[in-house]
Amino acid sequence: MQPICAAIHDLSCYAKSSLTVVLPVLEVMGVEACPLPTALLSSQTDGFPSYYFRDTSRDIIGILDAWKDLGLRFDAMYSGFLGSSDQVDLIKAFIKDQKASLTLVDPVLGDGGSLYGPVTEQQVKAMQGLVMHADVITPNTTEAALLLGRPYQEQFDAPAALSWAKELGLATNAKVAITSVPLGDGNVVACYAGGESYLVPYRKLEVSYPGCGDLFASLLLGFLLRKESFQRSVELAVAFTSKAIEATMQAGYEKRHGIAVSLILPYLAKRW
Repeated sequence: MQPICAAIHDLSCYAKSSLTVVLPVLEVMGVEACPLPTALLSSQTDGFPSYYFRDTSRDIIGILDAWKDLGLRFDAMYSGFLGSSDQVDLIKAFIKDQKASLTLVDPVLGDGGSLYGPVTEQQVKAMQGLVMHADVITPNTTEAALLLGRPYQEQFDAPAALSWAKELGLATNAKVAITSVPLGDGNVVACYAGGESYLVPYRKLEVSYPGCGDLFASLLLGFLLRKESFQRSVELAVAFTSKAIEATMQAGYEKRHGIAVSLILPYLAKRW
């Protein structure tokens, strides 16, 4: 049987990010993904001067109650953007109740040294508690700084990148993949797992699109559920994310459209 995953993230009705990235990727990778929308947005927020945003906490309560009545159990949990600090408490309780074999938390808080538009300092504090219940966390450098209570860094050397990953891993008891770490002329994913820190390098591309972090985390979860090692899963997730960015660039999409995930689905499908 296919593994079943609760996909906890926002739903942007235009432009590719969050659930519109997560769901097709997990499904192609052989994972039955059950969406739990944490917010409803008219579009993703990067590059749009205004947008509609609705916190769906009341809906989450109703959905979780209905799922509990049905006796649903999930093999995996994917937690992404959460619309409020109260939602963090809801999802924390859901994760603790499910006791899934694999829980990935992507602590979606900000990028480029700044918080995303709807995110508050209260949510940051709540997220610092949620990651303590994860098996895997995938922050970018902004989110890693927020989780660690450190200043944001625009550039790293290898010892600093390894140190951040190890510090997060020891603090949370989770496997760590810090994404988009700028190091020299390229980027790395700074990892900590099994008591070891290591870097997974990749070529720095000219542009990054909204939804790249969602794509990486989805791929990582999918490969882990296929019983790949953590390091190999990170390497494969990096490769497919880079391929998606290149394909989106070649297709001529504007940045705010988000990552064109449909362009790599055929390549993913060939692996199964």
